Amino acid sequence: MSKESNIEDHNENNFSKLVEQGLKQGGIHVCASKNHGKTRLLFSMAKELQNGKARVLIFDGSETWLYAYDRIPVFTVQERDIVLVEDVKTIEEIERYQIKNWNLVKFALDNYADILFRLKTRKPSKRGFFVRTVINYLDQQQRTERESRPDHEARRYFAYFIEEAQDCFNSRSTTRLEAEEFLTVFNEARNQKEAFFTASQRLTDFSKTIRTKQMYCLGKPSTEDTNPVRRIEKQHKIDFSKMESRLWFMEGETFESPDWKQNGKPFQINKEIKRKYIDNLPKPKKGKNAIRRLLEFMFSSGTYNQRPREPQPETEHDITYGEDTFEQEDDEYHEEVW
Repeated sequence: MSKESNIEDHNENNFSKLVEQGLKQGGIHVCASKNHGKTRLLFSMAKELQNGKARVLIFDGSETWLYAYDRIPVFTVQERDIVLVEDVKTIEEIERYQIKNWNLVKFALDNYADILFRLKTRKPSKRGFFVRTVINYLDQQQRTERESRPDHEARRYFAYFIEEAQDCFNSRSTTRLEAEEFLTVFNEARNQKEAFFTASQRLTDFSKTIRTKQMYCLGKPSTEDTNPVRRIEKQHKIDFSKMESRLWFMEGETFESPDWKQNGKPFQINKEIKRKYIDNLPKPKKGKNAIRRLLEFMFSSGTYNQRPREPQPETEHDITYGEDTFEQEDDEYHEEVW
């Protein structure tokens, strides 16, 4: 299909409205064959929403965003950061993970509005677990905020961008018990002002449970997706096999994705987050080591058998100052013990 389509092309203003519509409707799923321009289109959508319209959280394992997207804080998640809770015993337990540095992840989320999570693990189960955990955490914050506000509306939108979404959510992973909380969050996302912007090369690779609740943005499909898009082709008289690069079909219209120009570069924040997190931890009292604190506890709880002190002859100093003298003697005694 040529750009001179009977369906009106979009200009930049229409592209902006299109992205905002996706934000309010719960998200957009971008699907096209390799090299059609999926990632660059997601770049433009994320940049559009970063301009004060939403809080943008990006999950990427391909590292394309790390090298080609605009300036944004990057939190790297290593393979060793996601581990099994316990030894695997059954198939049902195979995806029961925990995030070892979850306190640092939460600290990053609380201190940066927009974050690019660089997922270095190659295991789809670990990627899916991390994405679900972060989204469930932020969703709970949205719900808590709605409860506390007089109008019961969250103040801002959340936009989750998931590159190669089939690696996080395929048909098998979304049928497991571990994903049931996330599916509830996803189904109610629009009411919580949350939207999912995802991409995959084939519709059939990505979970049907998720993508059918998003707006489709389609380019030239792979041969495996002929049947799923055939109904759309007949309805709008479009031949997707002839779609040119960077040309997309969405909501009954075609548009060309904007030209992408990188502005700044993503930057790592792991070391900075760790340093800030340690600086915010409660400080121990100065001048007290572990042995001193233990002895103080033993004295205060009565578990330490104090040695008896021999009675001292009463002096004029004792009579004059009374209680002050006893306190002074106690101090001297403690100093002797330390």
